[in-house]
Amino acid sequence: MRVLLVQHGRLPSPSRPGSGGAQRAHHHAEALRAAGHEVIVVTRAQDDEDGGPITFHSHRHLRELATRLRPDRVLCVQPEEAPALAGVAPLCVDLYAPRLLEAAFQGETAAEAVHTMRALAAADHVLFSNPRQRHFTLGLMALAGWDTRAPVGDLVPLVAPEGPPRRLSAPEDEPVFVLGGVPWPWQDPTPALRRAVAALDRVGWGRVIVYGGRPAVGDAAVTQLAAQVPPGPRLHYAGPTPLGELLSAYAGARAALDWFCPNPERELAMSFRQADYLGCGLPLITGADHALSDTLRAAGAGWVVNDLDAFEAAVVEAATNPEAAAARGLAARHLAQTTLSRDVAEAPLLRWVTDAKPRDRAQMPLPEAATLVAALGEARAQTQAAQEAQRVAEAEVAHKRAESALLTEQVQALTGVVTRLSRAIDEVAGFRREAVTVLGARAAGAEGEVESLSRQVEEQRADLLKKDAEIRAARREQDRLNDALLIATREGEDAGARQVALGRLLDTIKQERDALRERLKRGWWRG
Repeated sequence: MRVLLVQHGRLPSPSRPGSGGAQRAHHHAEALRAAGHEVIVVTRAQDDEDGGPITFHSHRHLRELATRLRPDRVLCVQPEEAPALAGVAPLCVDLYAPRLLEAAFQGETAAEAVHTMRALAAADHVLFSNPRQRHFTLGLMALAGWDTRAPVGDLVPLVAPEGPPRRLSAPEDEPVFVLGGVPWPWQDPTPALRRAVAALDRVGWGRVIVYGGRPAVGDAAVTQLAAQVPPGPRLHYAGPTPLGELLSAYAGARAALDWFCPNPERELAMSFRQADYLGCGLPLITGADHALSDTLRAAGAGWVVNDLDAFEAAVVEAATNPEAAAARGLAARHLAQTTLSRDVAEAPLLRWVTDAKPRDRAQMPLPEAATLVAALGEARAQTQAAQEAQRVAEAEVAHKRAESALLTEQVQALTGVVTRLSRAIDEVAGFRREAVTVLGARAAGAEGEVESLSRQVEEQRADLLKKDAEIRAARREQDRLNDALLIATREGEDAGARQVALGRLLDTIKQERDALRERLKRGWWRG
């Protein structure tokens, strides 16, 4: 069988605190899978996580999702989602908690009455966690059109987890008492906690550790225990604790404090914390009016007391008599492994999955009224949403109008600036035109001057070229003259030498002439 399981909250994990509804869904899913069924879990979008179940964000989305998945059976752990699942397949609604009585403490009775009546009208089968809760619901089922002349629904107790082995403390070890879970307004342990601390103070032996304190999902109002009973040497508040660590702490404690202020809800509900205590072999000190008290008394799995005086006496006995606590712990473990084991507790659900069929329905006025109230509530919610959207839109319009007025002023100011700038631009343009005219004339003159200078430059360049040619010719002529001078110098040097020789010759001739004259004078020729 393919079973669609609809729940809220993140499924249990040893690494984080868990919620009761998710724990209930987890045990249903594990039992169904162990029996060979295919289980598809879906949860709200706010519980989305990597690797987690499929999520939905509205009743319409859930209906579309369920129709597309085509399950053979539907199991709804959250009754408020049941109307969206009616008719998809045989539908079982789990009424494990008396939400109608819880809602009275939260001011939500009217809304929860509508959820309950619509869930009962949609369901083909229902589950209860204990006989008292079943009796409380039978009248509501009759009003929802159920035939209550024969037994209806099944008892599926809360499953006790397979906790770690029990760790018994030595006689010399100080005993530890635990109180776990969320202190919902309908689960107020304040008087019992105060009396337990006082009893331990009196005997000078033992301490109390309170685990939890805040919901795992949402931010609903709870009792602020630390403000009512301040911490001290005998009392410690550990806060929300991962499930694995929490069960380990339970397995090493002496006993669990499970007395709460009496009210109708406590008389009808079995608590997930009670299942956790028993699964760890931890005996409970509980009130006689609680829904599990008869089972605990019959099993010898704790102390069932009628008032706070008897509660305080039980705390003293547990603190000073470890053997008595150990015996009750063994009974608690036996109860968890038998009546509250998954195989035994979930057996009725497995039978329904095999034999399920749609229920014959009788038309009754209350379910129709609840549907109309729900539709009216949705319409009012839509109207309020529309009104809120209108209020926001009007506020935005007013804001935009103010912004528009401011922008208009700015535009007007900018328009004046633009006008002044336009005038300035016109003036600048006039100056520019004049400047262009002047500069144009100057440019024309400059162009003529440039042409004249260019011609002069060309003439100078031609003249320079001519002079350069003349210089080169003069240099050639100078070189020629230098060569001629050199030759002349050489020839002059040769002529000088010849002149010296000639001079010498002349001198010789003169000397010879003079000698001849002298001889002539002497008349050399005569004689």
